[in-house]
Amino acid sequence: MNSRRSIAGWLLVAAVVFTAVNTIWPQVSKSWAGLFTWSAGILLWPELPAHTRRTAIILIGIGSLGLLWGLSRHLTPDWMMLLSGNAQLISMLAAVSFLRLITRPNNTTAKSLPKGRKAVWSTLLGVHLFGAVINLSSVFIMGDRMRRKRGLSRDQSIVLTRGFSAAAFWSPFFAAMAAALTYAPGARMEQIWLMGIPLAMIAILITGYGGRNSKTFVGYPMHPSALALPALLALSILLIHRFWPTWHILGIICLLSPTLTLLVVGLHRRESLPQLRHHVTRDMPTMHNELSLFLAANVMATGLNTFFLGMGGWLPFSQFGGLEASLTLLFMLITSIAGVHPVINIAALGTLLVPLQADGTLLAMTFLSAWAIGVTCSPFSGINLSMHGRYDQPNLASLKWHGKYSLAMVCCALAALNLYAAIWR
Repeated sequence: MNSRRSIAGWLLVAAVVFTAVNTIWPQVSKSWAGLFTWSAGILLWPELPAHTRRTAIILIGIGSLGLLWGLSRHLTPDWMMLLSGNAQLISMLAAVSFLRLITRPNNTTAKSLPKGRKAVWSTLLGVHLFGAVINLSSVFIMGDRMRRKRGLSRDQSIVLTRGFSAAAFWSPFFAAMAAALTYAPGARMEQIWLMGIPLAMIAILITGYGGRNSKTFVGYPMHPSALALPALLALSILLIHRFWPTWHILGIICLLSPTLTLLVVGLHRRESLPQLRHHVTRDMPTMHNELSLFLAANVMATGLNTFFLGMGGWLPFSQFGGLEASLTLLFMLITSIAGVHPVINIAALGTLLVPLQADGTLLAMTFLSAWAIGVTCSPFSGINLSMHGRYDQPNLASLKWHGKYSLAMVCCALAALNLYAAIWR
């Protein structure tokens, strides 16, 4: 098993390298990255938990039916899409995992934890910015330090969940952004940030001022200097994309994240090679859930693309403006609460709406808003399942604790989408 995991880790590294190379030299086919990600997914398939394997089989089954239906109608499926449709997305997730080696909250050994309203804000901003870079592991790092014998309090769980989830509105290192950029071609990061960052700020303000017991809140000790690197990373991506606009955002991340990690680890740590090898062979294969889900979603998207082509171009809308974005957002939120993973919705809807030639930024922001709000309130989201299993959060608590917050954020997101559609049109 160890050798299989090691090989899968190195295959993911190869996918990152070829995605980065394809970004600089498009002559190098991205099908190589697709080949490596599929190979890694096949190797890691036996390690999938039962529920993830079930979901993947259902998605692959739906896609296969669409492909078979298209072939029976003498249609030619997009085989390149099947091989490498989500290769950039998966490569980005693998590349971002390297940042865990250099970007994390300071795990100070101080015995006392901060308390009161300042502790609320330091914890909220800390989990938001670090979560924007190193994803769910930031919640575990901070939650493990804050927990008491009975787990986390209601307010602690709310701060960690909302602070982390709000990063999906804007973070280029989130799977949400990778999926949105993949299925909303033409989206521009600068325009996404014009909507996403204000929405994230509103989410933080609602959470920070809405606590019931802020005076007794026990938080995580954060230092302002520790937040410099996450901010620098996000700014670097924007500047690189500004000077080289033809470079895809996901490719820039594949280029920047491992390179920065190699520089920092190599300069400051003596045992850098063993540490990097451990990350590749032990840590990276743990992304097998995300890997299988995105590969299976790619099969589904390819099959649906073939099916929709054979249906003569049926579409739910005649255009994609503010109203259509609002309806799409509401549909995604309802299905998310019912247990449909956001990436499944994004792959299906993104594939369906391609013929409309929708504004990429509007479509991407619709996807990001649905992801950020949906994972907060859905009892079946990864963050809430983790909070339940790791910190004894009660079942279905997410709907009760985050219900009013989610409704407020839905209203704000709808306003942002319609305002953008009205102004940009």
